[in-house]
Amino acid sequence: MFWSSVGRRGNYGVDTPIVPVTQATLAVVMIELGFRKITDRNDNQGWWLVGAGSILACIALIYIHAARRGKFLVWSDVLGALNLAGDEKVLDLGCGRGAVTTLAAARVPTGSVLGVDSFRVRSRLTSNRGGTEDQIARRNANLEGVADRVKFAQADVRHLNLDGNQFDLVVSGLGISTVPTAEGRRAALEEAVRVTRPGGRLVLADIRHIRDYAARLTELGCEQVKRQPLGWRVWYGGPWLSTTLVSARKPVD
Repeated sequence: MFWSSVGRRGNYGVDTPIVPVTQATLAVVMIELGFRKITDRNDNQGWWLVGAGSILACIALIYIHAARRGKFLVWSDVLGALNLAGDEKVLDLGCGRGAVTTLAAARVPTGSVLGVDSFRVRSRLTSNRGGTEDQIARRNANLEGVADRVKFAQADVRHLNLDGNQFDLVVSGLGISTVPTAEGRRAALEEAVRVTRPGGRLVLADIRHIRDYAARLTELGCEQVKRQPLGWRVWYGGPWLSTTLVSARKPVD
């Protein structure tokens, strides 16, 4: 289905659900007003409202597709392209309900994945539905059959209470983008590099700040820093809100 989570058993919700809900509500109102103008007043300008409302409805559907289906397809491709050995130690920054965490865990049957997040309530539309975010994430790991190698911890991605040089792979599916300031995002990148082992890889996704990520990772001495557009499947509404990946490797000392 267009809005299905591609065979995922867990409850991953929709990223920032207030956005598509608002878009869809406005679309319905505009289309209804447009048809009223056309039928009640014979006002052809109503077609403009119908057209605009229809476009807004399409934007909402594209957003829902990215959140419910597209991100799973894209991250499956991204993780598959890494050719993991299966015994890696992985860190997921800003893991939320564990969408990327569980996908990564499926790729490391003899490894481990740690998902960290502040686990704050992200939206009134999702608060207290099925438990807190960390409870839902743990339940999702159980449902996906990877709980034996997944752990979740509450942490600020800007100040990780973790030893350095220990993770073979650090990933983030828009998690760092939730940090509100450029200074905070730079700190999160510094932490990501610090906890990555020499020779380990970083794979981070964002919508707006990916150029800054690439520049900062280069400044931090990372090698093979590359940017990769992830395509229409993770457009959060349209090409103006497309997701891009930055990948890098921490140099061997």
